[in-house]
Amino acid sequence: MRRKLVTGGLLLMTVLFIQACGRKLEPEEPCNFVQNSQMQRVSWKDRMPVKLYIHASVPTQYYSSIELAVDQWNRAMGREMMRIELTGVSGDNIPKRDGASMIYWLNQWEDDRRTEQARTTVYWTGDRIYEADIRINGEFFSFYGGDGAESFSGVDMESLMVHEFGHVMGLSHNGDKGSVMAVTLSSGTLRRTPGKDDLDSLRCEY
Repeated sequence: MRRKLVTGGLLLMTVLFIQACGRKLEPEEPCNFVQNSQMQRVSWKDRMPVKLYIHASVPTQYYSSIELAVDQWNRAMGREMMRIELTGVSGDNIPKRDGASMIYWLNQWEDDRRTEQARTTVYWTGDRIYEADIRINGEFFSFYGGDGAESFSGVDMESLMVHEFGHVMGLSHNGDKGSVMAVTLSSGTLRRTPGKDDLDSLRCEY
């Protein structure tokens, strides 16, 4: 009898576990976030701040612009959302899923995607992001960084990275031209400060 009770208990626990795993999650308001197949926002949840690494392929002249872009989000949100953990990281200059959120500089880019200034690839399980890699298009674009002076011959690195870091945190593109998450960033344009819509989107999740 005791063996039967134990067996029955294990069976009940197994059934409950399967039911819990199979429970359909309720859709969420997008808040301009990337969503999974069950229409839930994907984000880092409580795994903040996001630790970022700069690959050795990235020219050191852009380090300060990248760090300033991180600071833009941290200041605007009033807390540390991201931080640069290490710079000049050695290893293959090949973006890959390896558990480290890395920023790469690529001098070879796909011809059919040459209009991309950069690309952020976000990896998640369920509704939790666990890695986000950024690649910068060093073949088809020139960049600049500095004190805020516009240069119509290149793309402002800080503005670009503010945008890409929005993707790192889970934000998608939007149609607001004044938003740092607008689809396009023209050469010579400074768009370094997250606006109200950008911050409202983040606060919806974080």
